[in-house]
Amino acid sequence: MRSREVIVPPLAEPLWRVFPWDRTASAGAPFSPEYVSLRQGSGRFDLGGDPPVFYLAESPTHAVGEKIQRYRGQRLRWHHLREFGRPLALVSVTFAQENAPLIANLCDPAELLRYQCRPDEFMSRDLSRTQGDSRRLHDHELAGFRIWSSLSGDWHSTVLFVERFTGQFALRFGTPSELDLHSPPVRDAARELSISIAEG
Repeated sequence: MRSREVIVPPLAEPLWRVFPWDRTASAGAPFSPEYVSLRQGSGRFDLGGDPPVFYLAESPTHAVGEKIQRYRGQRLRWHHLREFGRPLALVSVTFAQENAPLIANLCDPAELLRYQCRPDEFMSRDLSRTQGDSRRLHDHELAGFRIWSSLSGDWHSTVLFVERFTGQFALRFGTPSELDLHSPPVRDAARELSISIAEG
């Protein structure tokens, strides 16, 4: 029987996603919590939509931080919390852990060695390298992997290959919460990234 030492930690707690939200969107439609574009390509571990990947964070603060990090050096204003004309929202994401597909924890040196991964490759700004690593892990029949964020070693991302989360392992989404400048995760992420918030 294959050893299954490492599952995403700590999946007793949810993972988190920030996305542009349309309250009227049906499940799986654009601007719904479940939606992921098939036209991926510019993300660190994108596979060109074949399969699509979900990027999830281990805390609400980190999930928001990934969205607002582009505004470092600016004052964060209400319109920065909108994409495609829609408000950003925070949603929790879980899935059944028992006998779940294997997710490699690449923050563990033993797992890096197991999958012949180099930390400098994963931190490269060359997408051909990072996306190539993602493809190789997908070809290992993994369901995803955990890796440190490019923003901070204190934050960790979980990258999931969507095609491997169907049936009993389907991702489960909580009730979205619309974000504004007073939302605690927004204020916490801004503080972590030294982004000032426009008051009033």
